[in-house]
Amino acid sequence: MLDTNTPDKFIFHGAGREYFKIWLVNLVLTIATLGIYAAWAKVRTRKYFYQSTELNGNRFDYHGDPKAILKGNLLVVCIALTYVFSSAYSPGFAGLIMLSVIFLMPLFLVMSLRFHLANSSYRGLRFRFNGAAKRAYGKLMVTILISLGFFVVLGMVLGIGRGLINLEFSGVTSVLMIIAASLLLGTGIAFILAMFISGLRLFVMNHSKFGNAELKCGAQFGEFGKTTLKSTFLAGLALFLLAIAAFAINMSLFTDAFDFSMPLSEETPTTEDSAAQEQAHVAMQAMAMLSSLGAIALLAYLVLFAFGAYLKTAIDNLMWNNTTLANQHRFKSTASPIAATWIHISNILLIVCTMGLFLPFARIRSTRYRITHMAFVPVGSIDEIMREEQSKQKAFGDSMGDALGLELGI
Repeated sequence: MLDTNTPDKFIFHGAGREYFKIWLVNLVLTIATLGIYAAWAKVRTRKYFYQSTELNGNRFDYHGDPKAILKGNLLVVCIALTYVFSSAYSPGFAGLIMLSVIFLMPLFLVMSLRFHLANSSYRGLRFRFNGAAKRAYGKLMVTILISLGFFVVLGMVLGIGRGLINLEFSGVTSVLMIIAASLLLGTGIAFILAMFISGLRLFVMNHSKFGNAELKCGAQFGEFGKTTLKSTFLAGLALFLLAIAAFAINMSLFTDAFDFSMPLSEETPTTEDSAAQEQAHVAMQAMAMLSSLGAIALLAYLVLFAFGAYLKTAIDNLMWNNTTLANQHRFKSTASPIAATWIHISNILLIVCTMGLFLPFARIRSTRYRITHMAFVPVGSIDEIMREEQSKQKAFGDSMGDALGLELGI
C-alpha cells in the first residue's frame, strides 16, 4: 500500500517562562519537604512536557501516581544511605550492595519502563512495555562480557607497550605507534558503545506498544557502529588537539620559567631582590600553567559533553527513521547532530553563567528542537488508526493500571 499522506509534524508548545515558574515551585517545595515533594514535582514536570506536545491537533498526557514514584524514591534513598554508612564501617558489605545494585539494574530498567509507558497516553490510548527482565539481562550481559574482554586485551597491549618503551625507536616510529594505539583504543570504545546502545535502544523500542500496535525498529548493528565510530573519531580528534595545545602551552611556560634563571641585568647578578623576583616569577609561571591546565580540562569536559549530545541526536535519528508502528506507519527525524550539539553546549554555558537559573529555559530549548524535528508518517488516516487501536484497548486496559506500582529513577 502506497503512502500518500504527508507527514504529521510534532509541535511543542512549551515556553521557558511558564516552565520556569513550575520548576521554581518544584525546587522550593522539594527542598522544604527534604525531597519528599520530588515525586510530585516529577509528575508535574512530565505532565507539562507531555501536554505541551501536539500531534495532528491532539496532545499527549501523563497519568503517573506521585505516591508510586515516592515509593521508588524512598527505596533508592534507603539503598544509598545503607551504602554510605556501610562503606564507613564495613567496606565489604558496601561492595556487596554496589554489586547487587549493578546486578539488579536490568530489572529496575524494565520496572521503570513498564510504569512510565503504562502512564503515558495519546488521545486517551495508553502506551505499554512488554519486555521481560531476562531479555534485558541477556542484552546487557553480552555487552558487559565484551567490554571486560576488550579491557583485558587493552591491559595486555599496555603491558606490551611498557616493554617497548625501553626499546629505542626513532621519533617518527614512536609517533606512528602512538597514533596506531589511539586508533585501536578509539575503535574499541566505539564498538563497545555500539553494542551497548544498539542492544539497549532496540530492546526498549521493540518491546514498546501504542495500544496493541507494536513499535519495531529495523536499524542494523552496522549502522550503530558507523554512527558511534564517527562520533568517537570526532571527539578523539578534538581531545588530541587539546592535548597538543596543552603540551605546547605548558612547554612554553616551562621554558620561560627556566630562562628567568639567567641574571636579570649586569648590575644585579645574584642578590636577595633578584632571588625574590625569580621566586615570584616562577610562582606566576606555575599559576599560569595551572590555569592553562584548568582551561584545557574545562574544554575537554565540553568536548565530552558535545560528544554525548552529538551521538544521542545521531542515534535518535537512526532509531526513529527505521521505526514503524503496526508494521506500516513510519516516523521521520531530521534533527541535525551539529545543531543539537551547539544547543547543548550553549545551554550549559548559559546555565553556568546564570548560576543554574537558565536550567528550565535550557530544557525547553533542547526539547523544542528535538520535538519540532520529528514527524509521523501514517498510511491512511490517523483517525482510522486511533479507532482501530481504541477498539482493542479493552483487551488489556484493565491490566495496565497495575502494570507496576513503583518507579525507580535510573
